[in-house]
Amino acid sequence: MSFDRHHPAPGRDVLVTGAARSGIAAARLLRRHGARVTLADRRPEPEWPEAARALAAEGVHCAFGREDAGLLAAHDLVVWSPGWPVDHPLAEAARAAHVPVLSELELGALAAQAPLVCVTGTNGKSTTTDLIGALLRAAGREVAVCGNIGRAVCEVAEQVSPQGMLVVEVSSFQLETVDRLQPHIAVWLNLTPDHLDRHGDLATYAAMKSRLFARQVPEDWAVGNADDPAVLANLSGEGARLAFSVAHPVPEGAYADGGDLVLAWRGGLERLIARREVRLLGPHNLANVLAALTAVLPLELPPETLREVLREYRGLEHRLEPAGEARGRRFVNDSKATNTDALRVALQSFAEPVVLIAGGLDKSQDFRPLAPLVREHVRHVVLIGAGAEAIASAWPEASSERAPSLAAAVDAAAAAAAPAGVILLSPGCASFDMFRDYEDRGRRFKDEVARWIQGGETP
Repeated sequence: MSFDRHHPAPGRDVLVTGAARSGIAAARLLRRHGARVTLADRRPEPEWPEAARALAAEGVHCAFGREDAGLLAAHDLVVWSPGWPVDHPLAEAARAAHVPVLSELELGALAAQAPLVCVTGTNGKSTTTDLIGALLRAAGREVAVCGNIGRAVCEVAEQVSPQGMLVVEVSSFQLETVDRLQPHIAVWLNLTPDHLDRHGDLATYAAMKSRLFARQVPEDWAVGNADDPAVLANLSGEGARLAFSVAHPVPEGAYADGGDLVLAWRGGLERLIARREVRLLGPHNLANVLAALTAVLPLELPPETLREVLREYRGLEHRLEPAGEARGRRFVNDSKATNTDALRVALQSFAEPVVLIAGGLDKSQDFRPLAPLVREHVRHVVLIGAGAEAIASAWPEASSERAPSLAAAVDAAAAAAAPAGVILLSPGCASFDMFRDYEDRGRRFKDEVARWIQGGETP
C-alpha cells in the first residue's frame, strides 16, 4: 500500500485505536488502499457507534472491548486516537517494538493531494479555522474545513484536488503522534495553560504545539502571535515567518491600528476594514480575525472579498453566541470556554454588567488570577458542576450561589440580572461531569433560555 512516491503509507497491517470519528475515517481510508485493518476500542460492541460496527462489512476486523498490548501482534503500524493518552501501555509496547505510532491527522495529510492550512493554539482554533475556510470559499477556492473542528482529515483528504486547500484545526493531542506532517501554512494563535492533566507542564504543552512547524521548509509559511512571547519563542522549522498583533504593527502580516485592521504584505500597507464593521465580538476574536487574514495573505485573495466576509461572518455555535433576549436580559452561550483563559477573554468582551454561569469538570486550573476581572465585570456568579467549590474558593469576594442543574442556573441568573444586563454561560471548565460534551451543554443552555423567555417553569 502506498499513497504516492512522495508520501508513502507506512504500513500494510494497521491497528487503529478508538472507534470514534477519526478512527472510523482512518480505517476506511486504509481499507481503500488495500491495508489489512483492525479497529480496537475499549468499549464493548453495543457501545460502539453504528458507523464503526458497520466497518466489519467493509473488511475491517473489529476488536471490541480491547485496549491491551496483545493487539499489537502482526501489525506494522498503529494509528493512534487523540483520545487515548500516549503513555498508554499499548503505545509504549508499539514504540518498544519499533512499530510506528501515527496520528489520524498525519495519515490524512499523507494521503491528501491538496496543501494544508493548519491552525493550533489554546483558544480560538475553531473560529479561526472556520473563518479561513469562509475566506477561501468566498474567493472561489475549493476547500474542506476539517480536523478537530468537524470532519476527520482522513474523511476528506482524497476529496480535494491539488488546486484546493485543506483547512485543519489541530489539537495538541493530535500533535503528540506526528512525524512527517508539513503544512504549507501553519498558524499558532496563543499559548496558555491547558490540558496540563495530560501534558504535565506548560513546556511540554508548548513542545507539542511546536511540532506543527518542525517539518516546514522555506517555501512554507509559519504564522505566529506577535503579542504572545511564548508562541514566538517556541516556533520551530524553516517556514517563512508572518505575524499578527492586536497591539502594534508587524513587518509582514496583519495588525490593528487606530480602529482599523491593516495588512502588511510584500512591502506595502493596506487599511482593510474598520474594526466596528467586523461582526465578531471581543478582543480575542479580533486576534482570531487578524490571524485568519495573515494566514491567507500568501494566497493573494482579493481585498474586497476579505471585507465582504468579515462584514457578514457571525462565528461558530457555542462561542460567544447570542442565545436570546427578553425582558431586558441578553443571554450569551460561550459553552466552548472550557478553560480559564477562554473565560477571561469572554468576560473582557462585555461593557454591561454580567451574571456569569460557570463551573463543570475542573482541569486542575487556578481560577484565582481571574478574581480582579470578576470584581470588575461580574455582578453575580451562578456555579454548577463538580468545579463549583474550587471556583467559589478562588473568588471569595464575589456574590455567588450554587445551582443543582443548568435549568436552575438559568432561572437564578435571570433573577439576578439587571435590566440591560448580560447572562453569560462561560463555564471555564470541561463539561463531562454533567453533559456529553461542550456542545451538549451549549444546546441545553439554549433550550433553557428559550424556556425562560417563553415564561415556562423550571422542570
